[in-house]
Amino acid sequence: MKSKILFWILALLVFGSLTVGGFLFIKTDIYKFLLIECIAILAIIFFVVLYIRLIKPYQIISSGMDLIKEQDFSSRLRLIANSEANKLIEIFNKMMEQLRDERLQVREKNRFLDLLIKASPQGVIILDFDNNISEINPAGLRLLNISDINLVKGKQIRDSGIPIAEALASIHSDEDAIIRGMGIVMYRCSRSSFLDRGFAHPFILIEELTHELLKTEKKSYEGVIRMMAHEVNNSVAAISSTLNVISDILKQDEENKLNDVLPAVDASFDRCRHLSSFISNFSEVVKIPKPMLSVVKINDLAHSVEALTVIELQKRNIRMHLELSPDQPEENLDRIQLEQVLVNIVKNAYEAIEENGDIKIATHSAPLSISISNNGPEISDEVMQKLFTPFFTTKSSGQGIGLMFVREVLLNHSFKFDLKTKDGWTTFNIFFGDKRS
Repeated sequence: MKSKILFWILALLVFGSLTVGGFLFIKTDIYKFLLIECIAILAIIFFVVLYIRLIKPYQIISSGMDLIKEQDFSSRLRLIANSEANKLIEIFNKMMEQLRDERLQVREKNRFLDLLIKASPQGVIILDFDNNISEINPAGLRLLNISDINLVKGKQIRDSGIPIAEALASIHSDEDAIIRGMGIVMYRCSRSSFLDRGFAHPFILIEELTHELLKTEKKSYEGVIRMMAHEVNNSVAAISSTLNVISDILKQDEENKLNDVLPAVDASFDRCRHLSSFISNFSEVVKIPKPMLSVVKINDLAHSVEALTVIELQKRNIRMHLELSPDQPEENLDRIQLEQVLVNIVKNAYEAIEENGDIKIATHSAPLSISISNNGPEISDEVMQKLFTPFFTTKSSGQGIGLMFVREVLLNHSFKFDLKTKDGWTTFNIFFGDKRS
């Protein structure tokens, strides 16, 4: 606009100067007057042609620059009566059309990616250029038990409070890692990046492997247990029968020549019986029946567990505290199996305390859950990672059956659970209303 005004001011100055100059000779020299006026007319014609040839195309291109600045890629420049300028306008219009198409494609791809990320069963944590959390998709919020994205948004992963934050933060770019969460939860996590404005924009993919790993693990140990039970029981049965016969023969020996051998035979027979019982315990884990569901009051379960363990607790001088929800929460479950699960957890608690301590059983309506806490020794992170591994035990005489039974029953019911140690209390939480998919 300024160049247009300056152009016409210059044209008026030239035309005005020539016109006024011509009128100075109108009385003295008519020919000079006519010559100067003709030059003035030619000058104005020249300026008009110059405007059409140069200034107007420049203004059109300037308008096009404004369209680009405003990101209005749908508008087009109109052709003018200037073939050279029209070539430039056609190139500009073609460029605008390509920009519009590319922008539309980018928007469609971004929209598709947004929908894909939101619908993905994998968790996605998107980080900004400073490695702060900028976005987490719904699957990621669910997998990491985050109720509100705003609780972690803008924070470094290590400072986010996510249960596996430290492990996630330690993953390097283009690296995969298997991470164990609370309880039995396992994740496969990988870190990568995409280019955004020329810079690497990092993100982390999280996939839960718990169901697949547990399925494979269970199939493996079931096969091993069945094979062990078959071989050991057959061998033990034959050996026990032989030892029984030998014991009877020795007892009938009137001269008592082999009396020294008889205690060894009896001890071997008892050892066979104990070995058979040992294997039977393993076999029972793979024979847990499907749950027989019925509506059960969670508070009643707590009272039953207290009654079943009160004598042992009194022997150890351990106090039991019940903190029960007044809402009387209910759930569909197998009462016998869940009762045994809770007894096993309380048993582990009082064995950890040994003597003089406290155990709390608390029920909750929101979320629908029960928790068993004890103030015995804290569980180390190393032991916590292995607790729900088949046959793992910290007891010198244990078989690792108790927590295996707990795990299998809760998984059969599709109940979530976790084990945490905090502020001197170790708590086993069972979430009845929070079902696994």
